Amino acid sequence: MNEVELKICKGGDLGTNSYVITCGERAIVIDPADFTQITDALCGKKLDFIVITHEHFDHILALNELKSRYGAKVIAQRKASENIANPSKNLSRFSDMIYDVMKIKKTRETPEFSAQKADTEFDENYELSWLGHTLTFVHTPGHSEGSCCVKLGGLLFSGDSLFEAVDTSFLGGAKAKAAYDKISMPYFRSLDPFLRVCPGHGESFILGDKLNARQKATEIFKNRPKFTNFFVNFDEFNETLKNAKILVRAECCFLLVKHGEFYKFYYLVDKLENLANLDEFFRLINEPVVAEIVSKNAVASDFLRGVKFKPYKIYSRYRSVKKNRSFNNVLPADLSDVSEIFELISETFDPLSDYLPSLEELSELIAKGLVFVIKQERAIAGAAIFEIKEKICYFRLNCVKKEFQNGLIGFALASAPKQMQEAQTFYTWINDENKEAVRLNSALGYKPDDLKNYIFIKDDE
Repeated sequence: MNEVELKICKGGDLGTNSYVITCGERAIVIDPADFTQITDALCGKKLDFIVITHEHFDHILALNELKSRYGAKVIAQRKASENIANPSKNLSRFSDMIYDVMKIKKTRETPEFSAQKADTEFDENYELSWLGHTLTFVHTPGHSEGSCCVKLGGLLFSGDSLFEAVDTSFLGGAKAKAAYDKISMPYFRSLDPFLRVCPGHGESFILGDKLNARQKATEIFKNRPKFTNFFVNFDEFNETLKNAKILVRAECCFLLVKHGEFYKFYYLVDKLENLANLDEFFRLINEPVVAEIVSKNAVASDFLRGVKFKPYKIYSRYRSVKKNRSFNNVLPADLSDVSEIFELISETFDPLSDYLPSLEELSELIAKGLVFVIKQERAIAGAAIFEIKEKICYFRLNCVKKEFQNGLIGFALASAPKQMQEAQTFYTWINDENKEAVRLNSALGYKPDDLKNYIFIKDDE
């Protein structure tokens, strides 16, 4: 029995994966997207079958041409077979809308089209014997009515039913997701976790890495990989995982964590070379993505080039043991001030780099007596946040309304209030380009302690 060989063709603006499986002089194509690439990959071999994992246009763009050229038989789940014949069901009628929603720039038009029904249709399961090999087809509804997966040896061709870096979308809404949870996920979990999954978009991956991502992420954290930008304790790490987007590859873990209107990117890797090929992890993220690297060693501006981040800002940590006098006009904030303080903070600082509290967190900080204000004629003139832990005080931020910036309000707020005087050491972070803040804090006895926070931002270009 001849061994099978696999070639991957990436087609169209959506980067659809087409798979060309050859055995001797015969071939099968899964999800035909780009006619020219596929015919080149076939190298003159006889095309026996064309397999459709589901009905969407980007997976059948070359179907009509291939069938016409080679006379191959088409295999599809029954609903997919019906839907490829309908431009509304195969979504070619809505291709412009889909590109716009996904914010993908088109390089060529996708005309509205239809295809003939499959030669072989199945409902839930189908088995194809081909040159001594067995291809097992299983209906995996969820992403679409006619989605299916195809198993061949140690490979699982998942179409858009399973991706490495993102979750599948459910165009049928809650009903489609319910079918996916009831039918498709139990099927995936019944399979060998060491199967290599070949998806409709993105990189191939190990099935168990995807299905057990949270558990594997925890194991990776416990083993303390050599390189990371996520310095938290075990409980904090597990808490973060609850709301994080998780990608696991072998002994590496990548996280995307939502912070207000942007995401933070964290990595735990054994080699820095593994910070690469993560386009699919970021593909459906439409908000800014920020990565922070705290280090005493200089971090190169191209450090995250493999994941397409560019330098954004650099902050230095400052330390002081000096006890400054407190000012009597600096008072603890009241909960009734929360909206005004939040608005002032939002107007003053950069949310991508300045560690800003949400409205909920700000209310909690006020309730704990960690937010201080100076008022002029009952209005907030300026505000500051301090956080104290044991004998260490963190001076988190300080802001003054524009009309009051010529006075000493900023200096008074930056001086530790009476409630913070029990601290033995004071720390604050300052943007290297903010010379005014450097001068103010230097006057209060703060000096850089060589620790820097290098902030990078995802380069959408």
